[in-house]
Amino acid sequence: MERLLSGLAAGLAFGTALGGLVKVPFWILLAAAGALAAACLRRSAPLLWLAILLVGTVLTSPPATSLPVTRQIPLLREVTGRVVGLPEPHRATVSFSLEPLGLEGKLLVYLRTERPAEVPIAPGDLVRLVGEGELPQPGGWADYLARRGIVGIFWAEEMEVIEPGKGSPLRLISAWRMRLVEKISRCLPRQGAELLAALLLGARGLLPGEAKEAFRTAGVAHLLALSGLHLGILVTTGWWLLGLLRLRPGWRYLVLFPFAWGYVLLGGARGSLVRAAIMFSILGLFYLLWEGGWVLKRWYDPVESLAGAAIVVLLLWPWSALDLGFQLSFCATFAILYLWPSWGGSSLRARLPGPVRWMADILATSAFAQAGTLPIVGSTFGYISPYGLIANLLLIPWTTLILWTGLFVLIISPFPWAPAVGGFLHRVVISPYLYAVEGLARLPGAALPVGENFGLWCLCCVLGILLLRACAEEFRES
Repeated sequence: MERLLSGLAAGLAFGTALGGLVKVPFWILLAAAGALAAACLRRSAPLLWLAILLVGTVLTSPPATSLPVTRQIPLLREVTGRVVGLPEPHRATVSFSLEPLGLEGKLLVYLRTERPAEVPIAPGDLVRLVGEGELPQPGGWADYLARRGIVGIFWAEEMEVIEPGKGSPLRLISAWRMRLVEKISRCLPRQGAELLAALLLGARGLLPGEAKEAFRTAGVAHLLALSGLHLGILVTTGWWLLGLLRLRPGWRYLVLFPFAWGYVLLGGARGSLVRAAIMFSILGLFYLLWEGGWVLKRWYDPVESLAGAAIVVLLLWPWSALDLGFQLSFCATFAILYLWPSWGGSSLRARLPGPVRWMADILATSAFAQAGTLPIVGSTFGYISPYGLIANLLLIPWTTLILWTGLFVLIISPFPWAPAVGGFLHRVVISPYLYAVEGLARLPGAALPVGENFGLWCLCCVLGILLLRACAEEFRES
């Protein structure tokens, strides 16, 4: 069945999204079982997709908080619980999720501190916090927290670690991440350290709000979200270095596999990073099988690889189908994979000289990604960024250079002359990058407002284009 995984991924995504919006009765599984039986009898892919859609609706449910909990949270002045997940450093706070004792649901804690990267806290610690509780304001942010089981916010002024957590890989990853953030902060001026920590380690909380807004307005906010771009740059660097050692491609995949997944954990296991690592793993496994003569190279389908990654992510975190990050990541990647063959095999691209072709490839990839995410961005933020193509053409290669700069800074960080070198790199590489982003964001028309139904109109246009393309292909075959 052609595009089997793609249909399963789409069905699971729509099903979990529907289940997260509307309470679906559990007996819907009977209908799913019937659709599955019919799919097996008739060998029908659409019926199988319907079955997985129905199953997806019961994997999630609309977030709900009990009335007693909503009354308790504003009255909290002291709370004890265990830290879950990686602590996230901010400019004047450290945030982490807390499973409080005696309270239903989790809390998002913001611990006020002057040195966020030096707070001695890790996943699994049992801590006592003093501060005040707060209910999140109704809206997108509150829904985002509720889908993760977070029922309130706690602003902590004091913290006491009652019992350190047991040793685990997550604690080790958390300690490494904080140590790397601290090393970057010692070697670079504050502005450069904040940007480098965001681009290399995903610590976006250190960036000031105006810097994040400048990235959004310029159409390059995706550069701040660790994704396949960042993992691809680092993996490609490792691939090139291993090539200098004359390792075969199959062995390079084996060496880079644990590195890629280690980086996923270091970046907080965000959905976009998990997606990229799964696709890299599938590609590596396929290449190893191809080297052994078990498969043909033409059997590899990147769109099906993306669908497999979506299925894994949705099974791990069913609520992610309603998250903006998941939607942007998978829509952008799908658009690139779906539209790239038309450009990659075109006669125009073949006639371009090497450097021009490289720039055209970046421009085309950026255009495809923005086309895939345009309806979501416009509907969510109320504006689109018409200069995004130019900004990506300039800033994607520059981001590669900054990531290499970050790796170099971490390598030289133990030496006493590292701050001097870091200051020079900040002035030459990092500071102009920030000025470029701010300059693009200040251009006239950088944020172009769109109508309320912009996303719906875009969807209608896409469906019309796909219908015309299908009709053209059928006409050519006849």
